[in-house]
Amino acid sequence: MKARTPKIVGIAANPDKPQARACLARLLQLLRDRKVAALLDHRAAAITHHPNAGCAIRKIGREADLLIVLGGDGTMLRVARELCGATTPVFGINLGRLGFLTSVRSNALVEAVGAVLRGEYDLTECQELRTTLLRDGKRLETSDALNDVVVSRSAFSRIVRLRLAIDGELLTEYMCDGMIFATATGSTAYSLSAGGPIMLPHTRGFIISPICPHTLSNRSVIASPDSVARCRVMSAAGELLLTIDGQVQSRMRVGDEVEVRRSPHTVRLATPKGQSYFELLRQKLNWSGANV
Repeated sequence: MKARTPKIVGIAANPDKPQARACLARLLQLLRDRKVAALLDHRAAAITHHPNAGCAIRKIGREADLLIVLGGDGTMLRVARELCGATTPVFGINLGRLGFLTSVRSNALVEAVGAVLRGEYDLTECQELRTTLLRDGKRLETSDALNDVVVSRSAFSRIVRLRLAIDGELLTEYMCDGMIFATATGSTAYSLSAGGPIMLPHTRGFIISPICPHTLSNRSVIASPDSVARCRVMSAAGELLLTIDGQVQSRMRVGDEVEVRRSPHTVRLATPKGQSYFELLRQKLNWSGANV
């Protein structure tokens, strides 16, 4: 996918990050020096003490050629959700810790953004999942997730029984703490902690991972890109939650179903030119190889 030189750049920021104010000031100065117009989201505008200058992420998605995010992966997930399917490329500057989605460190901001403004960046089309919560056959709500969709019990609930069907055919029933549906982008997040595989960025399909299953032979499965998975709550003692990208939650009941399929929307993730995904894995997961 070909990158282009941006003329209008949107900026989203997490004001709770200690470095946010200083990084935003450097970024705005860099844009002024390059005569590139800037659109700030409401949180970024508040840091500059001009809150009325802010606008919604959805508006930025319609008008900007590129959206730069100052924050961590959580900020990127929020921005992806608020873009509502807009195709504006998103470039992340990491002000957090791990940073798979925001892979550029803040101390490399000037160099990395300078390259992006010259059109020197790569684009990856990241698939999202569309999730629908059903109750008594009625569709209650639908959400898109860039990372993952999780059905889980609350802290004080006991084990749950979940029935999983893929493309209308029963796979099995799980006695477990919950279920994770993850994209390739989210394969290095919660799903990985639950024993799921890592899917390379261009891999299609999605991962289904049980959380702490009581049957040791229960393992993650990878559904095809066009598969439709349905997870039905058969029994539960206590509260159940449906969580989208770790940020949006809905309460569930026994008998509820979660339908998961590929979303028609994608997120266009901009990364530094030539950045190696395998090098990123080695760095973020501290893979050092075997000592022989």
